[in-house]
Amino acid sequence: MIIALASGLNCGADYTCRNDTDDTYRVTWRTNCTTGLGQQSSTWVGPHQTEVLRPSCPSYYKPGFTDDFSEWITGSPRSVEYLSAVVDNDPASYRRMSTGSAG
Repeated sequence: MIIALASGLNCGADYTCRNDTDDTYRVTWRTNCTTGLGQQSSTWVGPHQTEVLRPSCPSYYKPGFTDDFSEWITGSPRSVEYLSAVVDNDPASYRRMSTGSAG
């Protein structure tokens, strides 16, 4: 399934976004995880480029009756939900944020 977030910007269920415009877009998206938790991220998609999203899921602590039965549960990405796309041609903002996780 392909979603048109803006004219010339298409993102899909395969975790990719393709930008066919002359602008850079900041795409905000949320990972839906098998644990029910989620994580919001942003990815910049440059002019005439395709970016691959790298969804990740936060772990959560599942307490037990004793320390021996407690554990950290790690979820897996189930899907992504595209929240917004805005033109963001500020290269300084892109450089600061592109070094983070998943976008």
